[in-house]
Amino acid sequence: MNYIVIENALPADLLSAMAAAIQAGPFESGKLTAHGLAQAAKHNLQLATAEHTPLLDSVAAAIHAHPVVQAFALPRAMGRTIINRYEVGMEYGLHADAAYIQDVRTDVSFTLFLDDPVTYQGGELVISTAAQTFTFKLPAGSIVLYPAGALHRVTPVIQGVRHAVVGWLQSRIRDAHQREIIAKLSLVPRTLSQDPQHAALVTQTGQCIQELIRMWGD
Repeated sequence: MNYIVIENALPADLLSAMAAAIQAGPFESGKLTAHGLAQAAKHNLQLATAEHTPLLDSVAAAIHAHPVVQAFALPRAMGRTIINRYEVGMEYGLHADAAYIQDVRTDVSFTLFLDDPVTYQGGELVISTAAQTFTFKLPAGSIVLYPAGALHRVTPVIQGVRHAVVGWLQSRIRDAHQREIIAKLSLVPRTLSQDPQHAALVTQTGQCIQELIRMWGD
């Protein structure tokens, strides 16, 4: 399963701004941005976009520019970004994300957690594959990225309130397995670049990465 978790993914000022926006509201039905079978499975709220467009744009830009996101997702474009809210009893049933959102192909999905996990019960992000199941309930400011086509759900909140930022990236590499190979190779220069004795290896690995992007990119 090719997913990645990034801790402290956003600067503190953006997290504070989102906390203020959550306090200010307003929230609307999450079904407004769901389609097909996902609409019936979706039972949550989302921060009304019009009132907070500059903030959402800043959050999207910061996520897109994060160096680990760049290495893992190789983003070409970004779809909408949503701050959602799950109150007691709310959940999002098992579903796969739409293939296109706002004319952007969805290759990589992400969830950025906004609350301290001890402040709510339930609300885990569960990603299912044929082989196993992955469950995430991360500290505030941590983000998980995963293939948009993976089946996933948010379990019912049974106490407290859960907030998160969700969004989608179109990658320069359509195939998830190929993205995973490039991401793993990218660890070599990131790990060894400060050691002069590995300079040749770092250069050659960087060349291989770029050749793979040329070969697999679209």
